[in-house]
Amino acid sequence: MMLRAVTYCRCSTEEESQKDALSKQVKEAAECVRKNGWILVDEYIESHSGTTTVGRTEYNRLMEDMERDQFDIIVIKSQDRLMRNTKDWYLFVDRLVVRQKKLYIYIEQKFYTTDDALITGIKAILAEEYSRELSKKINNAHRHRQKTGASVLLTPNVYGFRKGADHEVELIEEEAEVKRKMYQLCASGFGTRTIETILKNDGVLKRSGKPFSANDILRIIKNPLNKGCVVMGRLHYDFDSKKTIRMPEEAQYVHEHRIPATVSDELWELANEAIRNRRRNKSEREETKGRNSGKYQLSEKLYCGLCGSPYYRRIRRRYKDNSFIYEWKCKTYLETGRNTGRLDRPQLRKVKLEHVEGCDNVHLEEEKLYQLLEQNCMQSYQIDKELITKKMVTVMKKVLREQNLQPEIEQKIQRKEKLKLQMQRLVDKLLDGVLSDQIYQEKQKELEQQLTLVQEQLTKLEQKKAQKNLLEDRIKQIEKSLREDNLIEKASVARMLDEIDKIKIYPTYMEVYLNVQKVLGVHGLSEVCEEKADYEIFKIEYGNMFDYKKEKSQEREAIVELIRENPDMTVKMMAEKLGISVVAARYRVKVLKSENRIRFNGAGGKGYWEIL
Repeated sequence: MMLRAVTYCRCSTEEESQKDALSKQVKEAAECVRKNGWILVDEYIESHSGTTTVGRTEYNRLMEDMERDQFDIIVIKSQDRLMRNTKDWYLFVDRLVVRQKKLYIYIEQKFYTTDDALITGIKAILAEEYSRELSKKINNAHRHRQKTGASVLLTPNVYGFRKGADHEVELIEEEAEVKRKMYQLCASGFGTRTIETILKNDGVLKRSGKPFSANDILRIIKNPLNKGCVVMGRLHYDFDSKKTIRMPEEAQYVHEHRIPATVSDELWELANEAIRNRRRNKSEREETKGRNSGKYQLSEKLYCGLCGSPYYRRIRRRYKDNSFIYEWKCKTYLETGRNTGRLDRPQLRKVKLEHVEGCDNVHLEEEKLYQLLEQNCMQSYQIDKELITKKMVTVMKKVLREQNLQPEIEQKIQRKEKLKLQMQRLVDKLLDGVLSDQIYQEKQKELEQQLTLVQEQLTKLEQKKAQKNLLEDRIKQIEKSLREDNLIEKASVARMLDEIDKIKIYPTYMEVYLNVQKVLGVHGLSEVCEEKADYEIFKIEYGNMFDYKKEKSQEREAIVELIRENPDMTVKMMAEKLGISVVAARYRVKVLKSENRIRFNGAGGKGYWEIL
C-alpha cells in the first residue's frame, strides 16, 4: 500500500523577493514525494510569515487534516520552515506522535524520530532566539529610519503614489487628480456615499478595476500622506507578546512635507473638518453605537429582488416621539436614492448626474419584519407553542423536585436538638459530681464545635431553600413570558434564520431560500444533486405592509368601504375594524374629507357619513 504524503512550504518573509523562493520550495517538496514513491494528496503553501502559528491558515488546516487522518507523511524543507517557536514545535511533535504520523525533512533526507527530540528542541530554541535578535535589529533599524525620515516605505498598491528610480516617492498625476476631486467635493459638503456615486457615474475606477467605495474615499481623505505629511512608528510589533501594538502619538514620528503633496494643507483641513462635522451631527441625531456592535441575525441574508444589492440596517428617530426606528434598506437606494422621484437625495440635486440607477424597493421596518417571519415560522413549522411551554415548565419543575432539601433540613434540626440534649445531660452530670471540671470543659467544647458546624450547615440549607422558592417564582414568570412575550416565536425565527441562506425582497412579497443541506444536517449534496435542488424556495406575501404611502392609501379605501356598509360608523369603530389607533383613524378620515371623498351630515357627534 502506497503511503499518502503532504507537503508544507512557507517563506521566511512576505517580501516580493521571497515569492520565487517559495515557488522553488513547492517544486522541491513535490519532487521529493515523487522520488520516494509516495502519493501526493495535498499541498499546504503558506505565504504568511511569522514565528507563531497564529494567522497561518495553511498550518492550521494541516493540523486539522492530521486529526482527520488525511495523510501518513508530512514533507518539509527544514524545521524552521515549519515554525520558529519552541512551544509550538513541541505541541506539533506531540500531536505527530499521538496520531502516529511521520515527518520527513528533505534537506536532511531523513525522518524525524523520537531520538531527535532533544536536538530538535535545541534547534527550535535557537531558531526562536535568532528570530528574537533579528526582530530587535529590525525594530532598531526601523526606529532609526523613522526618527530621521531617511526613507519612506510605501506598499506598491498605495493609490496616487509610486517609487521613483532614486527610491523617492513620486505622484501619479492621473490618480492624484482623482483624489483632488474627492477632497474638493468633500470640502464642498458632499458625503462619501455621494462622492462614491459621482465617481462611479464618471467611470472612475480603482487599480483593481472596481469602483471606489465610501470607505475607500474616507480612508484617502483622512490620510495625511496626501498633504505630504509622513507619520512613522504608528505600529510596533512586540516579539514576546506576538502582538502589533498601536503606539501613542508622542512616540510617533511626524515629518511634514516629506513627500510631494497631492492637495494643499488648507484643502486637506477643510475636507477633514467637514467629515468631523458630519460625524458630530450624526451622533446628535442617532443613538451612540460601538464601532463593531456585532453582526445582526439578518445580516448578509436580505437582498434586493430588483437590483440584487444587499440590505443594510439603519437607525432613525421617529418624528412624533423621538424613539428609534430600526430599518433595513437597499444598498443601491442608500448610495443613489430612488429612480422614481430623483429628488429624494438632496446632495444629488446639486450635481446633475446622468445614467444613475437608483432603487425603488421598499424599506423593511425590523419589528414588522420579525413579526411577519414569526407568523410564517409558526405556520410553516407547525410549532405547538402550548406543548413546548408545558415541556419546558415540566423539565424545570423536575429539576426543582430533584433538589428537595426538606428531608436534609429536618435531619440537621434533629441533630441540633440531640446535641443540645447531650449538653444538658453533661451539665446535670457535672452538678451531680459525676464529671470533673476538666472532663466537662473538654466535652462541652467538643459538643459546642459540633453544634456550630450543624448550625452553619442548616443555615446554608435554609438559604438554598429560599433560593429554590425564588426559582419557583421565576419559573412562573418564565411560563408567563413563554405564553405572552413571543419568546418561542423569537427562538423559532432565530433557528429558521440559521437554515436560510438568503431572502430576496420585492415590493409586495419576499422569496425565502431555505438551504436543504442545513435542514437535513448534511453537506456536499451539490455533488450528487442538481444545484436548484439545494434550496427550497417559498414566497411570503405582505402586500403594502412596508410601503407607507400605499398602506395608508389602502387604509383610507378601507374606511370608505366601511362607511359604504354602515354610514353610522364612528371613528372608534373604524379603528377597531382596521386594527389601528383612534388617532390614526381620525387622521385618515381627515385626509378623505380634505379630498372631498366623504362628509359627515350632522352635528355634536350625531348624524351619518356620506360618500361623495
